[in-house]
Amino acid sequence: MNALELILAFFVLMVLFGIMNMTINYITRRDGEEPVPLRVKLWLIPMLSVFIIVPIALFSALFTIIFQMDGEYRQVLSYESLGSLFSFSLIILLGFLLFESLIHPISIALLRLWVRRDVSVYAKQSVTIITDTFILYFISLIIPGVHISGLLGALSIALFYHIIEWELMGVQTWIQYRKRTRYKLPG
Repeated sequence: MNALELILAFFVLMVLFGIMNMTINYITRRDGEEPVPLRVKLWLIPMLSVFIIVPIALFSALFTIIFQMDGEYRQVLSYESLGSLFSFSLIILLGFLLFESLIHPISIALLRLWVRRDVSVYAKQSVTIITDTFILYFISLIIPGVHISGLLGALSIALFYHIIEWELMGVQTWIQYRKRTRYKLPG
């Protein structure tokens, strides 16, 4: 890992620890309980952060394996080492989480304001894919050792991520449908 990746990792961890601390303080105030002692926070905050960091790291490793392309696909995404590809995947997933919770709702609200009515699901997905394309492209410019061939390459990778997301949402919907029909009493 180079210095930029270490600085980004440190920044992400500090933000995550700060968010965990604020969440713990909010929940204790909301429930009217005593504040959590500092000695408990010293082990609780890193432990709760592990539950967020480990799945992100596992998905980053999965995307690193998926993006190890050969042949003509290598022109879309080229990388110098697996470490830089893993860092790229990790930062992309963190960027997607940030954009999914902050930038996408703002851009969809601006689109609603612009057309002065509710927009369709397809328009929302289009805005999401376009913003994710720009995330991918600009993060590939920041991370040394990973190069995307251009905006069209970033668009194809963003579509790939969204296809995975849509498949997972379909599986989740199917599981929920099966649970509802299984527990529904006949007649």
